[in-house]
Amino acid sequence: MNRLNATALVACLVGSPAVADMQYSLPFNGTNEFSKIGIEWAEAVSEATGGEVSFEPVLNSALVSIPETLDAVTGSVVPAAMGVASAMAGTIPAFGYLELNLSVPIDNPPTEEAMAQIFPDVDKLLEPHGVKALWIMPAFGGGLACRDEFLETVDEWSGKKFRTAGRWQAKQMEAAGASPVALPAADIYTALQNGTIDCAVISASIYLASSLYEVAPYFSDYSFAGNSLITMVGADIWDDLSDEQKQIVQDLSDEMTVKGTRTLREISAQEMEQVKQQANYHKASDAEMAVLLDRWDPVYQEAMAGVSDEVGKHLVETLYSFGR
Repeated sequence: MNRLNATALVACLVGSPAVADMQYSLPFNGTNEFSKIGIEWAEAVSEATGGEVSFEPVLNSALVSIPETLDAVTGSVVPAAMGVASAMAGTIPAFGYLELNLSVPIDNPPTEEAMAQIFPDVDKLLEPHGVKALWIMPAFGGGLACRDEFLETVDEWSGKKFRTAGRWQAKQMEAAGASPVALPAADIYTALQNGTIDCAVISASIYLASSLYEVAPYFSDYSFAGNSLITMVGADIWDDLSDEQKQIVQDLSDEMTVKGTRTLREISAQEMEQVKQQANYHKASDAEMAVLLDRWDPVYQEAMAGVSDEVGKHLVETLYSFGR
């Protein structure tokens, strides 16, 4: 009962349903679509439980930084949070696979079906860390923003300097012949402007929000999807809920895995329409995508080889099978 507030304790003593009032750490600001979906879910939980279970959104990593989210929830420093899967890869190696571009399918199967299919493995992987996973959604809309020209074939990537995010993205770009460059997100605009990099692997939302079309007016849409945002709660918090409360929360969470994923995909399509208005736009063909998957296959295999536990292996093998 250590996580229930004073109201909950009083309610328990008089025999009424316990009230769990928890802060819910969100990594981004209130205008971000991930945050909006998290807030929508929190409001739905409060309404469905008559206020007995309340997740209070706290925006912009104000409670805990993205890299420290898992430890904070494990140690009950933060009751609940939306964690970034790739930021947990040091502790849970299988989550590193999600950092890879195209680690999550778009249409075959539909992403929302794929996320629902892998969720049980995600939940099992978090369980030993004293964490209960509630729902999951991926990031959409990745592409290649270049300053001078379209790179219409993967062969044209050779020798070009690409800004990448993370170890596995860098390995993917190397496998395709490009030279990866690690840069903070805040430095991308200037680096493109000055020619320090030729292109950036970037989402459409960041491309638009950062006005990168001003310095990189050539956008190739590869529909990169990957990584994942996982809403999770401390196991001690979860255990304090009644069976009825757990069922309500989990049902709404299962719905949000599907609804949130579908919403993000629709938003990504809308953002691509905006990109077409602001930049020169190129949609990668199926043939290009097939070449890219072939070049990247050794990287997928390397990422899979680094996972040794049975649940983690099942997760990455399932994701790999989607990509094939």
